[in-house]
Amino acid sequence: MNNDTKQGAQQETQQAGERTFTQDEVNQIVQERLARAKTSSEPDQRELDLQARENALYVREALENAGFDKSLADEFKGMDKATVDKCLKIIAPFAQKMKEPIYNAVGPTNSGDGGVGSDSAIRAAMGLRRR
Repeated sequence: MNNDTKQGAQQETQQAGERTFTQDEVNQIVQERLARAKTSSEPDQRELDLQARENALYVREALENAGFDKSLADEFKGMDKATVDKCLKIIAPFAQKMKEPIYNAVGPTNSGDGGVGSDSAIRAAMGLRRR
């Protein structure tokens, strides 16, 4: 019986050793834990550098696939993948038109027949000597 009372007394002292917290202490503990969780979820500089390199590689590959010069990659710096794709989609038709030859050129053409657009007709209209 003596052992039972000693064990009961030890349990009471262990229970008495438990601490109760005030509302202010609980609030402070919660705020500290939230602050730690918030800072751990923010990416560190190493992760940001890795993302920047991945985006730069994606831009170069997208430019190459679209048929553009890779030197344009600097113009897309800092853009995410969706924005790069959107810009290339907008620019692609205009770039294609720049590659097409101009079939109906405006102005005189030197056809060599001495017609309206010939060099000799223009010189005569301007009062210049013929060559």
